[in-house]
Amino acid sequence: MKRKLIIAAAVMLSCGSLLAQPTSWSEPQLLIKAEQGLMAPTWSPDGSQIAVTGDNFVGIWVAQADGSGLHQVSEATGAGYQMRWESNQEILSTPYSIENQKRMTRVERVNIATGKIQEVAPANRNLKRSAILGATDVLQIMVDEPQSATSKIAALSDYAGNWVINPALSPDGTKIAFQIVTKGLFVCNADGTGLKSLGKGSHATWLPDSHNLMMTLIADDGHRFIGSDIYCVNIDSGNAFNITPNSETIPVTIALSPDGTKLAFDNDTDGAIYIINLNY
Repeated sequence: MKRKLIIAAAVMLSCGSLLAQPTSWSEPQLLIKAEQGLMAPTWSPDGSQIAVTGDNFVGIWVAQADGSGLHQVSEATGAGYQMRWESNQEILSTPYSIENQKRMTRVERVNIATGKIQEVAPANRNLKRSAILGATDVLQIMVDEPQSATSKIAALSDYAGNWVINPALSPDGTKIAFQIVTKGLFVCNADGTGLKSLGKGSHATWLPDSHNLMMTLIADDGHRFIGSDIYCVNIDSGNAFNITPNSETIPVTIALSPDGTKLAFDNDTDGAIYIINLNY
């Protein structure tokens, strides 16, 4: 009996690794359309709601996971930039204002049920966003000092002078995916070791297994985006496949639901939010 249990467990682990990447997926479907352009979707911790921001990160709107019930919860400039769900009912945002020709950023907690906005930290010229994102060590440097991170993180010294943008911590907390401007998409261990290039790509979002991620591969003509596809990439093997090969959408920012079954993205073509259903 014990031998059978061991074999069964091994089979389950094997199946788990095989199911780490989606095996099929839907065509992109319209999820949220509004009068204003929408961008940068982000899922609530339980996946029941989705928050988006407007052009240039102005304001925050929240809808149900099926796109219904869209309502605005913040009108502040910059509120949607790196906004983060603190719970299923509250969002932390970092809006800013211009005072004496200086950009002053504050931290606000937005209650999406009551509409109440609470100031968490007063306007500051040098706000450390890592405190809001819960980042530490290497990720903290990437978040707070994107312009000098390649100089301060030893593993990135070959790229000194280039900015680091869009860092994303894996669900298990062991890896960081990030972009080095003009150099592409990279992944490293949370302590900065084990640097690996994944080639061209942007706006990585991790699958739940922390070994696969989704990214966008965007083409431009120097003035505007002219095309984009979403790829699923295995960070261990580097193998990648396109999940939007025949779509006329231009995905930019992508966000995977906590359970990995729904991929939301903003479409540069019409300023709406679309969704792809994933099967494993």
